[in-house]
Amino acid sequence: MQAPLDPVSRAFGHLRRAADAVPVPSFDERDDRLARLERLLVDHRDAFVDAIAEDFSVRGRGETLTADVLLTVDAVRYARRHLAKWMERTPARPHPFFLPSKAFVEHLPRGVVGIIAPWNYPVNLALGPLAPALAAGNRVLLKPSELTPQTSALLARLVADVFTAEEVVVVTGGADIARAVTQLPLDALLFTGSTQVGRLVAEACAKNLTPVTLELGGKSPALVHESYDLDLAAERIVVGKLFNAGQTCIAPDYVLVKKGSEHRFVEALKRSVAKAYPRLDGLTGIINERAHARLLRIVEDAKVKGARVEVLSDAVTSGRVMAPVALLDVRPDSIAMQEELFGPVLPIETYDSMDEAISRIASRPHPPAFYYFDDDARRADRILARVKSGGACVNDTLVHFAQESLPFGGVGASGLGAYHGRQGFETFSHARSVLVASRFSPARKLMAPPMGTLIEKAVSALVQGTRALRR
Repeated sequence: MQAPLDPVSRAFGHLRRAADAVPVPSFDERDDRLARLERLLVDHRDAFVDAIAEDFSVRGRGETLTADVLLTVDAVRYARRHLAKWMERTPARPHPFFLPSKAFVEHLPRGVVGIIAPWNYPVNLALGPLAPALAAGNRVLLKPSELTPQTSALLARLVADVFTAEEVVVVTGGADIARAVTQLPLDALLFTGSTQVGRLVAEACAKNLTPVTLELGGKSPALVHESYDLDLAAERIVVGKLFNAGQTCIAPDYVLVKKGSEHRFVEALKRSVAKAYPRLDGLTGIINERAHARLLRIVEDAKVKGARVEVLSDAVTSGRVMAPVALLDVRPDSIAMQEELFGPVLPIETYDSMDEAISRIASRPHPPAFYYFDDDARRADRILARVKSGGACVNDTLVHFAQESLPFGGVGASGLGAYHGRQGFETFSHARSVLVASRFSPARKLMAPPMGTLIEKAVSALVQGTRALRR
């Protein structure tokens, strides 16, 4: 008697058979799936607010509606508006020897794709990638995080209500379920999480030659030019650092300011925190006790190694809500400068010159984001050219993520590949090159045996053209 399939394999089997039966869904089918996804988000926004608040212990309605609902709905609607254009064949000009043949590129569904989502934005980072995956015509196996059990259970229930088992399936569980997903012969996989786990995912996918997109973390720097208004820089860095209590892969992870201005900058941070979070109302809780304890250890480690700890709010906290902290005079060997922080802790470094600041950033792994503050547009362009990062934002933080017209992804240790908008559609598609050959193209005679005088003439013309270019 055959052993029953585990839930992951069973779900994958349903999706695979459906993809094989209808490998290229029509525009109407894809648009219908996107429309259902949009309705799911809009109709159940209050349920998402409640579930995420329970998972984080504290999370403001505004943050969830902004990051997990509004931005995700925008991604779905952007895909619907542009889907017809994305599905069009892109004409290409054949080599002159092959004229009057026709050539084009068409984007075909990859088939069955996997999405492994993290806990920090449990709706956006699960259903956001689902939009381009469905737009590209795929069937999707989605694994949300076990660290947000209420939200993950809600996602599983709502997706099962809205989609069939041949369209989208949510599988819940711990690391064993995620591992099982990575070991499937998927046609593509998108993973969002830590760099350490991302390496393991890439290794697992390599066994099946599964194309993998990795959205990872890292230490994203904010560099403030000495001429820039410190109060304005502090205000925008506080927004980026404290949104979701810093539990964002592209949150500013450390700041570089001109030597001698660090104390004024700390005071500006305190004013911005007091204005944005009076009594720390609205500050999200740290995801769990383990993460909270880790952040406290990071602060203590920096303090033991000589850093000055500046608490940025006088408000009293409780539970897993953590008061934001700035660290001055942090040693490079401190945990705070070695690991991604993922919380409301902000090391502040100083520089004597911009060259020194850039060299320090460049000596570290490529970050997922780079934030530069400067009113001189030409100088900003020169600085951007010298810093390699997944994305960048001038005079603000985080908001480049909200642009569906921009690809989102890391580079080096912070990620591989990208999605959002058109880039997401292409990530979840196979770009197939097609040549419709003409019987009248010269290439038919050029390539058909016996290869005689015509090929000699072609090579002679090629050589003459090369010599002309050298002159």
